[in-house]
Amino acid sequence: MKVRDKLFLAMAALVVFMAAVFLTLSEGYVEHLFQQYAWAARQGQIRQWVQLLAYYYEENGSSWNGVDRFIAAMINQQGPGRKGLGPLRFVLLDSENRVVAAFGVGPGLPADGEEWRVPVVSGGRTVGTLRVYDRSVEGLNRIEDTVLRSMRVATVAGVAATAGVALLTGAWLSRRITRPLQQLIEATRRIRDGDLRPRLPTDARDEFGQVARAFNDMAAQLEKVEEMRRHLMADVAHELRTPLTIIQGQLELIQQGVKPAGPETLLPIQDEVMRLTRLVGDLHQLSLAEAGRLPLEKRPTDLVPLLNRLVDNFRVEAEAKGVELALTAPETAVSFVDPHRITQVFVNLIGNALRYSPAGGKVDVSVAEVPGEVKVVVSDTGPGIAPEHLPHIFDRFFRTDEARSRDAGGTGLGLAIAKEFVEAHGGRIEAASTPGKGASFTVTLPAVSSG
Repeated sequence: MKVRDKLFLAMAALVVFMAAVFLTLSEGYVEHLFQQYAWAARQGQIRQWVQLLAYYYEENGSSWNGVDRFIAAMINQQGPGRKGLGPLRFVLLDSENRVVAAFGVGPGLPADGEEWRVPVVSGGRTVGTLRVYDRSVEGLNRIEDTVLRSMRVATVAGVAATAGVALLTGAWLSRRITRPLQQLIEATRRIRDGDLRPRLPTDARDEFGQVARAFNDMAAQLEKVEEMRRHLMADVAHELRTPLTIIQGQLELIQQGVKPAGPETLLPIQDEVMRLTRLVGDLHQLSLAEAGRLPLEKRPTDLVPLLNRLVDNFRVEAEAKGVELALTAPETAVSFVDPHRITQVFVNLIGNALRYSPAGGKVDVSVAEVPGEVKVVVSDTGPGIAPEHLPHIFDRFFRTDEARSRDAGGTGLGLAIAKEFVEAHGGRIEAASTPGKGASFTVTLPAVSSG
């Protein structure tokens, strides 16, 4: 059963239940009010008769003689001014409980019907008792039944009309409430079928709006991942095509006898095989880092001697290019890292800086400690990075100079690997550049307190 139908059935059940409760309560309340009114009316008649009989007793010299004629006269004289004195059945007893008058009662006392005993008081003492037998109950019951029946019909009609409007409103609300779910289901089906473009409206500020925004974020992320996957496949195919073409061409020349299978012929093939091996290794490490499964052997590591060794290793290459390579660092700068992985990060950064620094240029490596962090900045005086390239500098296979980077032996993965390795250590890496004046890369790692 659809959620929309469940909502409508729940609303319908609630409307029916509330209608039944309203009918029951309203009928019971009106019946109670009617009974109270009828009871008050009967008591009013009885009080009138008690007052008249007490008045007669006082005016008749404290005697009940002739009271039956007085009662008959009062009944016969009943008119607009005497409305409410009948139709009661009663028996008047004197102070010694002897019957002195009766109205509507035959010989003896009635054995059934409702009875009230009301004292007749004169001069502060009880001079008689009025025993009333209600013969108007049947008429009042008929009136009560008529009133209740009319009220019931009117209430049922009103409740039916209200329930109809409520059910129509419920049907409209159920469709409106479940419309975002229908849109979500349709968008989910399209994504399942491979279309990552669907987006949901986010106008609502309720939970449906939150779900829509979360869905849109998920769809955008999936679309981004899919685009990255397509680019990765294209980039990998592009990177593999050149060395494979070279290897294939050299092997064909050897097979055709154009070139001998000597060391000078096999050396280019070996270079391309090494390039492919580095590419596969870099992709493997990058995929592990991106999946959060990169094995790390973290321990407190002083970065100053680590960077000293790297600078000494690169010094021969720097001198060959005519580039000045310098390290500025405090005595110690301890961070909780994997020395092997962090070494690979700084090898990539220093290697890139030397590769793009012209003769006569300078590469600076500086280390500084700030509260809770260690900052390592690698800067060069090369051509720098164009502003439009800077946001993509850490993307896989991104090169600002396609031909020169490939000729220099790079795979286009060095900075992407550096970023993933640094973030795997809980740090961050940032790039800044001024075109024509060089670029700088800042690596920030968590520091280990010396205490």
